[in-house]
This record gives sequence, structure tokens and C-alpha cells, in this order.
Amino acid sequence: MLTQAAARSPEEVPPTQPPFRARLFPETGHTAVNSFLSFWERTPNALFVLGYPISAPFIEESFTNPGEYYRVQYFERAILEEHPENYGTPYYVLGRLLGTESVRGRENEAPFQPVPDPRDGTWDEFTRHTLRNSPAPFRSFWLNNGGLAVFGRPLSEQFQEVNQADGKVYWVQYFERQRMEWHPDEPDPRYRILLGLLGNEYRDAHHQGNPAFVPGATAPDQPQPPVSNFAYGYNVILYGQGSTAWQDRTRVLRLVKESGFNWVRQQVRWMDLHDRSGAIYWGELDDIVEDCHREGVKVLLSVVAAPSWATPNGRNGLPSREHFGTFAYFMGEMAKRYRGKVQAYEIWNEQNLAVENGGRVPNASFYMDMLVQASQAIKANDPAALIVSGAPSSTETNAPTIAVSDLVFLQQMFADSRFRAHVDIVGVHPGGAANPPDTFWPDNPGPGPGWTNSREFYFRRVEDVRALMVRSGLGDMPMWVTEFGWATRNNTPGYGFGNQISFEKQAQYIVRAYQMARTSYAPWMTGMFLWQLNFAVPWRAQGNELHEQASYGVINGDWSPRPAYLALKAMPKD
Repeated sequence: MLTQAAARSPEEVPPTQPPFRARLFPETGHTAVNSFLSFWERTPNALFVLGYPISAPFIEESFTNPGEYYRVQYFERAILEEHPENYGTPYYVLGRLLGTESVRGRENEAPFQPVPDPRDGTWDEFTRHTLRNSPAPFRSFWLNNGGLAVFGRPLSEQFQEVNQADGKVYWVQYFERQRMEWHPDEPDPRYRILLGLLGNEYRDAHHQGNPAFVPGATAPDQPQPPVSNFAYGYNVILYGQGSTAWQDRTRVLRLVKESGFNWVRQQVRWMDLHDRSGAIYWGELDDIVEDCHREGVKVLLSVVAAPSWATPNGRNGLPSREHFGTFAYFMGEMAKRYRGKVQAYEIWNEQNLAVENGGRVPNASFYMDMLVQASQAIKANDPAALIVSGAPSSTETNAPTIAVSDLVFLQQMFADSRFRAHVDIVGVHPGGAANPPDTFWPDNPGPGPGWTNSREFYFRRVEDVRALMVRSGLGDMPMWVTEFGWATRNNTPGYGFGNQISFEKQAQYIVRAYQMARTSYAPWMTGMFLWQLNFAVPWRAQGNELHEQASYGVINGDWSPRPAYLALKAMPKD
């Protein structure tokens, strides 16, 4: 595989690297795929900045470096190309220099002549042009919509030019990858700066008759994603094989697959694996990962619980700041060891609860500092691994020694400028109590009694999180529910709502939640991990099958299926 230089012939272009994903855009009949789709989703205002896909991926010679070949996919306003030498970095997919190509031959015109540095921070030392907000606010638009990766560097100063489509004169500026045009009289401020349809223009000029542009076309060499990219998952207990009488890991994985699910979420305690000396003892986790890989079941590892020696008070919560690097090292070693066998990592769990974090809820910026280092270490060792942000617990409590509202904590996380660059998927944990999944307080509360008068008690809490994501400019990011479910009869204080839920009602509610995810919440919800599959088995062995953890399960302690498991097995998956 070529990784350090561009291919010198079409046959030398390396295969596409994961992730293998797909999203059909009915507007053009074309499907954005793989890292091209990921680039589109990461781009702010992608529909306006890049437009819809207009081709399948295909291999094409570079017009800026003749004789070099890349795999490309065309969009209305851009051509995106894979750069194998950058795999594992944010620059694996880059926009072609369409702006440069569009101004070829105009270098001697006055607006394209280099200008001296005005010493005000607006000058690009490489192209020797300025990027200003006067007369047109192009600088702000450039900064807020992807910057260098999307638009490239300025190739001209701002100048007035006739628009060939309507014959009117507008202020414009050319960039390596785009052309901006200012329409100050447009009533809708979203459309006062327009971008050229450079992808369409280049297609029309150079690709008449190319079958890659026929709606529905697919690339013959393109890895095809599975029928559904939705992560149907269970939370499971896979530890205990050989050391307990109750565990049967092969049976657990068979139950996962026979129900048509394709993912498991296994929680891993950092404290159990990493010694103060620095040694890591992977132990049974090696067997768990290998068994899942052999059975074709994808794995999300939720990593929690710092060793006492890495915490400020000796309690097993988040690490102290001086051990963020230790945690990052641990996660990097995990990603290196399980590359290609563990598909996703969730960085912590319910970090808005004091009980999960050594007795006090940390500030969200503290958590983000840890997440960023861990994410960088994971991606450095397994670029294809997905990073899931730790899912806060659904609560309206705001007392740091108890809990902080999940929405407050998420808002603080989303406000961190590093969030988008270091997180692939937003993790959430909606409530449910005894409320049917379609209900929501206050307009349509559950039947009660109890646990009905706050939005924290409802599955539709995900809608509040989604609204917050949109307001925070993260509406293009996907969401995973990494824990949800409905308890049944149990003997655990605080979980009395489960006594209102029969096995049959549990089945109905869980299936309905998945249906909502695939209809009302598509396309932004892309995975749900039920809490849970097999916790009743160890609780039966301990003599308390009515523990709340057992009550959430969809199989009984004797491995017999509950109605919920049979309903999930029969549920269509798309």
C-alpha cells in the first residue's frame, strides 16, 4: 500500500480505509460514503459549504499535480479526495484546489497580484493576500465554516466581478478551494455570502458521459457498508469465564447474534488493569475481545474507574490532572493492542454523578481535558476507532456532591471548541422510569404513579439533548444511546418504578424505543445499546434475581428469554 506518496497510476491508488459508512441523499440520488461522508458531517453548514454529493467515488488524475492519482468524490461545491499518507489524521480527506484551477491564467490581473503585509494579522504569508471583513465579511465566514481545510488560503484580494449567471456585479474573493460572493441585500442573512458551485462546473466541463455521475452509481472498488449502519447493541457482562460457575461467554454472544444485534458494550475498569508500577495486565479482556472478534460482534468499551493511586483522594473516580497523561497512555496502549477488534471507546460513564467520580462532580472542562488526551492517544494507535463522549446520567439535580444536570454538563462540553475535533459520537443516557417511550412531561406525561413530573424520567430526553446539540452548532454529529431500558419488579430501594412494568410491557417499550430511533430520530441517532442482556445470570448466582440490575435484563437468570428478548429478535432491523 502506498502511504507516503501519491499514486503514479490509477492501479496504485490504495484501497479506501475505514470507517465504511454510507448516506443516500435523495436530492441528487447519490450516496456520500466512508471518510468523504465523515468530512461532510464535520464541516459546519455542510449543505451550504459543500453541497450534496453528485458522484460515486472514482479515481482521477490531479489537475494541480499531473501524473498523480487519487480517489475522489464530487459534491456540488467541492471535490474531495483521499490522501492515504494522512490516514489517521483529520487530513485524510481534503478538498481539491478548485479555486486555484478556476483562476488559472488570471495571475496577472490586479486582484490576484500579491500585496504587502499590512501588519494587522490578516495577511497570509504563503499566498501574500489578505483575508478581511471589509467590504465583505469573508474573514468571519471563512473562520466559522471550516477555515483552511474547507476553503484553503486566499488567492486574491476582495474585488468586484460580474456574476455570469445573473449579469450583476458583486464583491468576490477567490480561495484555493472556493469562491465567495457577497450579496448584502439578501433578506436572509444565511445567504448573504454565496459559494460557487465549482464541483458542478468542473463536472460539466470535464466529465460528460462519466458513469460515476449517474444517480445511484457505485464505485466497483469501493468497500460496501453493511445493509444498516445502525448500531443495535446490548450492554453485557462478558467477564467471569472460567472463574465463575455462571458465565458462558459463547452463549452470551450467540444470544446477541441470534437476536439480530451487532454490537456489545462492555464496561472496563481502568483500576483493574493498570498497576502503579506502570505495568498493564490485560488478563481476561484479551479473551473477551478475541471472542467477540471471532464471532463477528463489534465492541464498544466503556472505560471507567481510575486506580486509587491516580486519584486525588484515593477514591475510584476520575484521575487527578497529573494522571491525565497516564490515562491517555493506558488508552493508547489499549487501542494499539485491540486495533481492528474494538471498534469504539466511550471515555468514562455518567461523569455528572458524584458517585461515579469519587464523591464530587468535576467541571466539564476538567473532563474535556482528560477526554482530549485520551482521544488523541486512541486515534494515534487506531485511527478507525470511534470516540464516544462519556454519557451523562439523565437528571435535573444540581448539587456537585450529588449530581449536575446532564443538560448543564453537556452544554459545557459542547461549548468547548475541542469537542468536535476529538469526539465522533455523542453519548447519552436517557431515563425511562415507568413511562412509555412516546410520553414526555409536561405536554404528554406518563400515567404514573410517581416519576412523571420531570423530563429526566423520560426516554424522549434525547430530544432535549438533540436540541442542545443543534443550538451548539453540533447538529451534524451523530448520537448513541449507550444505556437505556425499563426495569421490571425488583427489591432495590429507589427503583420502585420497575414494579409498575410487566415483562410484556417491558418488551413493548423497548421495541417502540428502537422504532422511534429508526424513524423519528433518523438520521442523527445512529446507535442504541440496551441496558441490558445478561445481568440476571450473575445476580441469580448470588441469590438475588430481583436486584434492579437483573430486572432490566431481557433474559432471566436461568438463561431463558424474557418476552423482551423474543420481541427484539422478531423486530425488523434495517
